[in-house]
Amino acid sequence: MTGWNIAVGNFFFKYRNALFPVLFALAALIGRPQVILGNPALDRALGVCGVLVALTGQLVRLITIGYEYIERGGKKGKVYASRLVQGGVYALTRNPMYLGNGLIAIGMSLVAGAPLIYLIVLPLFLYIYQAIIAAEETYLRRQFGAEYERYCASVNRLLPALDKARRVLAPLSYNWRQAVRKDLSTMAGLFLGLILLPVFRRLWLEGWGAVRGDLPQTLTAVLVILGLYGVAITLKRQRKVFYTRGG
Repeated sequence: MTGWNIAVGNFFFKYRNALFPVLFALAALIGRPQVILGNPALDRALGVCGVLVALTGQLVRLITIGYEYIERGGKKGKVYASRLVQGGVYALTRNPMYLGNGLIAIGMSLVAGAPLIYLIVLPLFLYIYQAIIAAEETYLRRQFGAEYERYCASVNRLLPALDKARRVLAPLSYNWRQAVRKDLSTMAGLFLGLILLPVFRRLWLEGWGAVRGDLPQTLTAVLVILGLYGVAITLKRQRKVFYTRGG
């Protein structure tokens, strides 16, 4: 089972950046939103919690990237690291980016409010990510040996040691330019999801008439997000705004 799990992780590692779009697509295809327990107040509360959880996940990603960016983006579609990063948020948890991704996925699932998403899409997403973590750990253990074992012994796999956060992060400088330029696509996808999923939910629960009047505002918001994303990508490619003189 372990070997199979690692094989699954290695396979999906190459396509992990597409997991959020796939999650949203599956949510749209199989999602059947319902008013949770028939209680509109509870339903609204879960939706608000979903937004907060998703935004917390994005914040975790931005904090992580701003303090220490790593090469675990892979090389030629495979797990790769030229050095073992142990600083920044990686001194608090070994997988802060995947923690952020998981929070975003949970939050978006709560916003969608569909039992089938809770039962199928979210568990599938979380399984794939734990398999990717298993594949990365296998590579890092083979690549860095005893150094990685010591790191594992002192830092949790996923849950951050928040009691150490101030001591670990206070001496460091935060690079917001690096954080934003490295996470533009995730931020754009998150905000588009937070705009469109509630519309899909209302359409399913209340019908076309409930969303027709809001379409101009919805389309405007979507175009604004896409426009800002396009401008940011252009500035990034021109090495403006998101770069310091030293890079």
